[in-house]
Amino acid sequence: MLKAKYIRVSTVEQNINRQVNKNYELYTDEVSGLIPFRERPAGKRLIKDIMDKKIDYVVIHSIDRLGRNVTDIQKQLNWFIENGIQIFCENIQMELLTKDGNINLISKMIIDLLASISGLEVDSIKERQKQGIQIAKAKGIYKGRKLGAVMTNENYIKRHKDIVSLLKDGLSINKISRLTGKAFVTVKSVKERMELAS
Repeated sequence: MLKAKYIRVSTVEQNINRQVNKNYELYTDEVSGLIPFRERPAGKRLIKDIMDKKIDYVVIHSIDRLGRNVTDIQKQLNWFIENGIQIFCENIQMELLTKDGNINLISKMIIDLLASISGLEVDSIKERQKQGIQIAKAKGIYKGRKLGAVMTNENYIKRHKDIVSLLKDGLSINKISRLTGKAFVTVKSVKERMELAS
């Protein structure tokens, strides 16, 4: 049996050196954490290799590598547990299963907590942005975009990097809208501007 190391980075530029170890079969995804594990190219390959009994031990740097959504993280962890796959979380230096294949309750509790925190992080960022805009409006600093102002294609695409990443991964406009919480028309507009820029 081979040990696997699963790595997920948001962009090609993000450094993966700290997550690499030559003792493992590497499975690397360069996708947004919003994409469920089972829909990522390397995630799919890892699941197939587990089903083919090639892998029984998976190393991840941290729990948020499996996703940003608490429900998706829990589902994926439960699937690993049901299939008897040992998960080792490097940042907390803990295995999910005991030597006899039962759940290590302490590590499960910590991993559940970390999964919840990573999910809250995204919501927290959005909430802080809203609050910042409200405060700026109250002070008269933030006026929003001027009527008739047009953003260049380049700036518009830069503003919506999350949508760009998901479009490059081949997700539909509807799915991206649901995952990012952004309007369908915004996602469609990003897609059209990307096509014009290419």
